Amino acid sequence: MELVIRASIIYWFLWVVVRGTGKRSLAEMSPLDLLILVVIGDLVQQGTTANDMSVAGAMIVISVLLLWAFAADRLSQRSKKVEGVLMGDPVVIVHDGEIIEERARRERLSEEDIKSAAREQGIGHLSSIRFGVMEADGKFSFVTTSVEPDSQRTPPGDRSGQIHSAQGEATS
Repeated sequence: MELVIRASIIYWFLWVVVRGTGKRSLAEMSPLDLLILVVIGDLVQQGTTANDMSVAGAMIVISVLLLWAFAADRLSQRSKKVEGVLMGDPVVIVHDGEIIEERARRERLSEEDIKSAAREQGIGHLSSIRFGVMEADGKFSFVTTSVEPDSQRTPPGDRSGQIHSAQGEATS
């Protein structure tokens, strides 16, 4: 029973720590973050299993951690309120080309972080962003202000479905 209690305490402590580090940390890991993660894994093992080095003890701890993860997932699916608490909510960071400074600060984002995320999605200037959202998993979604009309979009191949090589000859 002690292993179940220890594993439960560790699971919820780690949940608080992960939620406290912010979404940015979830999306981007530095080499130092990776090192800390490895050390935390070792410390969690020591704190959870104490002196129990048995296979059964390890199986109990793993089962408890997976049970809590499954329970959190099921609760999140059943209630939007619980989902917001456990998984987090998306946050609008950019509105009509302007960074919402208070929200960016709360999520520990710099202007360069936001511009970099926009460039990764092919957006050259913040001014072309209608909404920029930091999703619950730390990734960005952008909605741009202008959408090309269908008639002006260039399909990947020509109208016959053939792709042209650099010399201009059609290939299939």
